[in-house]
Amino acid sequence: MPDPMSQITPNTFSTTTGPSPKTTIFFISGNPGLISYYHPFLSLLAKYLTNETSFRIHGSSLGGFEIGQESPKDLDLEDQIQFVQGNLKTLMKNGSTASKSDDVQSNDNARQKVILIGHSVGAYMAMEILNRHRDQSFDIIGGIMLFPTLMDIAASPSGQKLSTLLSIIPRLALVVSLFARLLTFILPVSVLRAVVRVVMNDPPSHALDTTCSFLRSRGGVRQALHMAADEMRTITSDKWGDDIWGAHEPVAKLFFYFGRNDHWVAEKTRDEIVKRGEKGGPTMVVCEEGLPHAFCLKHSDTMAKKVAAMVGEIVGVQ
Repeated sequence: MPDPMSQITPNTFSTTTGPSPKTTIFFISGNPGLISYYHPFLSLLAKYLTNETSFRIHGSSLGGFEIGQESPKDLDLEDQIQFVQGNLKTLMKNGSTASKSDDVQSNDNARQKVILIGHSVGAYMAMEILNRHRDQSFDIIGGIMLFPTLMDIAASPSGQKLSTLLSIIPRLALVVSLFARLLTFILPVSVLRAVVRVVMNDPPSHALDTTCSFLRSRGGVRQALHMAADEMRTITSDKWGDDIWGAHEPVAKLFFYFGRNDHWVAEKTRDEIVKRGEKGGPTMVVCEEGLPHAFCLKHSDTMAKKVAAMVGEIVGVQ
């Protein structure tokens, strides 16, 4: 389980699985970007990695979603990519275990290694960070993309519904956020929790607490819908070359884990991406166990075991 020095807050998850970790697992959440939805998953991942190489596991909420904070503006997808990339650079700079006397640009043993894990739109951000990575002080050696929304998100069942709503109500983010603010102002906390419990079909306590905090936050709902609208415009065609996808001298070992009947990934889109795996490089898996897109609500244990196995394969080839 996580070590006693773990930092687990509503906006941050950070722990290590052993002494002097040289590999960081950097997690990027989906939308809404509250890391507390993933606390059980990340804690279980740390548990299942205890027999592997020592790791540092880190994740934080996306910009504009931090509980107790308010962003001066709504962040679009590009803003979030830069926000997450900045967090990664800061983490690696401040948390490096290499000696200052080491030449980290030439000594492979001193160089820190990173494995990116992205869920949903977090997978898109992970691919972009991998594509843009130029920092010579650490290497990104692998990526694990869970239920990834990488292309044509507007063609998915939920994407089609959201696109229709946006065409009818162009300022949907503002309208819904005002309604949420009014609802949370009128309803007592106990009643709000009861409503959320019914709507979410009796979620576990961490998901219930996180959702209520999200609804009560000043800008969270608006930020989520603003970002979702930008995803519809931005996540369209394939934007990465063979080196990023993992064919022909891949820059990192990649795993893609897709769901069946994923409401945020059209079946045709998923099949097109899976075909890339036939060219060699990335490992493509289509779930046959019925795991939902929002695995972090009730299926953290199953997913943590699968991801731990993927991490083991990534470090095993280093």
